[in-house]
Amino acid sequence: MGDRVKLSGSKLTQLFNTLIAEKVILSMYIVGTEFDRLTYIAGLEEAEDGRYLLIDLPEDFTEAGRNDEPRQFQFNFNGPDRLEYIFGTVGGHFVGNRLRIPFPKYVERLQRRLNFRINTQPGTQMHFNLKKLHGVLELINISLGGAYGVLAKHNFKFLRGPILKKEQLIFDSSIVFPGSCEAPGDTVYVHKAEVIRVEHDAERDAYRFALKFCAMEKEEKQRLTQAIYDLQRRYLRFRK
Repeated sequence: MGDRVKLSGSKLTQLFNTLIAEKVILSMYIVGTEFDRLTYIAGLEEAEDGRYLLIDLPEDFTEAGRNDEPRQFQFNFNGPDRLEYIFGTVGGHFVGNRLRIPFPKYVERLQRRLNFRINTQPGTQMHFNLKKLHGVLELINISLGGAYGVLAKHNFKFLRGPILKKEQLIFDSSIVFPGSCEAPGDTVYVHKAEVIRVEHDAERDAYRFALKFCAMEKEEKQRLTQAIYDLQRRYLRFRK
């Protein structure tokens, strides 16, 4: 079957109706720019000249997206089957806080599972220990497959260079999600994680780390899944 399958016709319409009904989160990228944000499909519109999708515009949608020249948009998302889907369109125009884009001819389904990244709330931390070292990452985003964050503090007084190295393994770390008045926070335990990328912000003299989750208990995986769903719902609530 190959690693890509194209969906069109009635299957495509059914897929978009599901995305609209369930308010599935999409990643929206303007080709040729650095604009890459989360959004969702607000509706499907039938017109005499064809069908259109109504995309909710992120609040920080910049002039890069309102250029007079036709823009090329690319979207990707997790489908109901937890596989990755991608599609692109060119052009479109603005209707209030919506982007009205042409209905795509097809959507490609990739035969691989996608761990969708979503930005975390301020105060989301990952605590880890390495022998006598205790460190805390302030997480920037997270997915079912890993996390990305900046080193916030550690207990070594004299340390030069990054506290973690690429391919280093971290065992028995914990991710602490902040609570609110509506619901208490939660803690997710990761049995094994691996550092897959190290970045240095010279201006702020700070190190950022990308980690891959290698081993988690089933219950912890379910708790992380729920936490990510909660983040998505919070995102949608503030976007309405």
